Amino acid sequence: MKKWISVILCICLLVTGCSKGKKEDPVNEKDQVNEVNEVTDNSSGEHLDTDTQDDISDKSNIVVDNKEDDDLIIPDEPKALKLNNEWAAVTLTGVSQPDFILPTFEAKVDPYVIKKDLSNIENIQYFTGFTTEQKNMLSKNGFVVLPSTNTRMSYIYDLNEYLKVPNFITADSVLHLYHQFFDKSLLHIESDYLYNYMDILTDQMLDKSIRLLDILEDEKMKDLQEKNIVYFLVARMLMLDSRDIDAEIKEELINIAKEEFDLIESAENFIESPLFGFDLDYSQFTVRGHYTRSEELGRFFKAMMWFGTAPLPFCDRDDNLIYENVLQSLLMSYTTFLDSEFICDAELWNNIYQPTKQYVGASDDINVFMMNGLRLEVFGETSDPNIFDDEEYYDKLAQAVKNLPEPKIQGKFLRDSDLIEHPITTPTGKQFRYMGQRYIMDSYITQELMMPILRPLPSALDVMGVFGSKTAEDLMINYYKPQDKWPEYIDVYNSLKEEVSEYGPDIWGENLYNGWLWAIKENLTEYDKDSGMPYFMTNEAWRAKSLNASIGSYTELKHDTVLYGKQGVAEGGNGVIYINHYHYVEPNVYLYSKLLYLTEYTMSVLRERNMLESGLERGATYYKELLQFLIECSLKELRNEKLTEEEYDRLLYYGASMANIIDNFLLAAAGDYEAIDLSDMLVTDIATNPGAYLSLATGFFDYIYVVIPVEGKLYLSRGAVYSSYEFTSDKRLTDEEWWALNGIIIERDEYVTYPVYTEPSENLPKQPDWINTFKSFENNVNVDKIDVEWEWMGMD
Repeated sequence: MKKWISVILCICLLVTGCSKGKKEDPVNEKDQVNEVNEVTDNSSGEHLDTDTQDDISDKSNIVVDNKEDDDLIIPDEPKALKLNNEWAAVTLTGVSQPDFILPTFEAKVDPYVIKKDLSNIENIQYFTGFTTEQKNMLSKNGFVVLPSTNTRMSYIYDLNEYLKVPNFITADSVLHLYHQFFDKSLLHIESDYLYNYMDILTDQMLDKSIRLLDILEDEKMKDLQEKNIVYFLVARMLMLDSRDIDAEIKEELINIAKEEFDLIESAENFIESPLFGFDLDYSQFTVRGHYTRSEELGRFFKAMMWFGTAPLPFCDRDDNLIYENVLQSLLMSYTTFLDSEFICDAELWNNIYQPTKQYVGASDDINVFMMNGLRLEVFGETSDPNIFDDEEYYDKLAQAVKNLPEPKIQGKFLRDSDLIEHPITTPTGKQFRYMGQRYIMDSYITQELMMPILRPLPSALDVMGVFGSKTAEDLMINYYKPQDKWPEYIDVYNSLKEEVSEYGPDIWGENLYNGWLWAIKENLTEYDKDSGMPYFMTNEAWRAKSLNASIGSYTELKHDTVLYGKQGVAEGGNGVIYINHYHYVEPNVYLYSKLLYLTEYTMSVLRERNMLESGLERGATYYKELLQFLIECSLKELRNEKLTEEEYDRLLYYGASMANIIDNFLLAAAGDYEAIDLSDMLVTDIATNPGAYLSLATGFFDYIYVVIPVEGKLYLSRGAVYSSYEFTSDKRLTDEEWWALNGIIIERDEYVTYPVYTEPSENLPKQPDWINTFKSFENNVNVDKIDVEWEWMGMD
């Protein structure tokens, strides 16, 4: 079925004019080239003229018609290979970003004191089982976190509604909702659009790569092109999930591709590539994140990972030009810009790259469009690939390659050392990747703070410290002390911290990934006793709680983008209605404002490409309304103003609101396969030390009990927070494997998939020690159902 959808998609693209098969008027063609190459003046230097970008974006606004098989027209003979007139002139593509203005407000919450015996908490009689330590934490810090076995945050708020427990709306839960939107919308466009684009792209690129071999005259160029044939044959095998591909090529080339396919399927450590001759990290092909939810997503993951990680280095370790690799990448790029039977592969490449670039960011390696620009610069507008190896162009080509940028994120390996028995040969430095993994800010930070042997793996605390968390910085420097083994750590850390502190909204708003990091950074804001914020937000314990929340949200971000983000690498060795005016919103106004901006930004990214499915739009609209509501409630709380009965009622049903929003996202993402997440707990790896992987995870969602001030009185409320984990694993874990470690086993029968809850594994990692600042790991608390005030309902 997927295959027929792909074919029908191609026909529709052809009918709508996306494939330029007609002969263009020379004058108009020249005008078009000038228009497409016009670049706006902005900080990134990567955006097209607005009108041009709208035109290019429109090429992915595709509607698949329901056509009968008899209506399909397949050409008898493939068209002759020639450059696509429109796309062969394009060297840059990009998008614009919206503006953002932070609201202004003054916090002036009245101070309050919690008695040590908790006797001035109005509803304390309904809560029993707190230990002496937990009571001390409530009186001293104004809150305490206790463990639970809830696999979704909304469950805690649903239980509160039933028991009539005042809701405490946490920043954790609001950040978690954005993860749901980001993850399910990305899953939706991958399943409904990008998978089909990738299917057509790999098919056409393999076909054109084989046909180009007959056009090349020089034997050296033919040898290089054969490598490209193997490269795209591997990609095609991954998309079809099969070693058996019908292609008229040499048996030895097919065998090399099969060897690569087998290594990818095994997904083990760094192993020498049969095609490239140097080590590749095949463990990266472990399908994980949301890509385990369907076979199609798993295939897409592997093909994208192949395009994203398999490199052609342009220089050796002594900075000498690797001329053959430059020629090979030129041929690969040239093939991409050749006309295809239905739609130019450059357009397909762009239709995959642009949406994911808006989500995650741009690659920092040399890509197809950059090589196309180099081709035009060195060889002009000629369409003959045989001149690529002419001696007269060598110097100009070498200089053009030299002028290409170096990647900001580069792995660190010990090449010549007695400490390593088998040095890893994976290339670093300037290199071509067909659709490279993306430069992401946090990976740049962690890569810089890694050093072979001395510090082969970083910590999420590095990122949080660089983002401004004094708590994370204190933990790193005074508790974990990486500078004891690597004295330069502090200097590198301080340099990164200074660099990031100078980033403005143009960088934080450059893509959705950066915007999410911006929200995480905002949540790290630390308040003192003179800040006017509620008492519970003004102590060290809350700062640690906020750090935990930011790491929890960061874990979800890394999980959702595990396919696209470039990793740092270093070698190492419903109850009845009742009156309840006690709910409270964690008053994090700036955070909710940034999430509101991010949600609008995400919707615009999808809308401009006609990818905003109705369920996504409905869920995102509800989420926007919720964020605006939480901002209004927060501002009232910070001004000591009373919330209305309608506002309290809406906070009462917060769990139902969360579930409704998430259900809309899930419905949009499910499509025609089972995509139901049986738990919102997840795991991801964020850095690599060959054979060991720094992993982050979220476990069962914890209870947070918070003493809140309402109209001059104190009440105990309850909400949901992340339980965050950071640990080193000897494998890249999937969500399902993480659930199993927590004692959740997935059972499947003929009709349904369901979880079975067992005891956690003895191999389940422990949470970091610093969590003890605000969390007690014993939970014997019972909550009696709070009395209903029937008289408010007009009853005697």
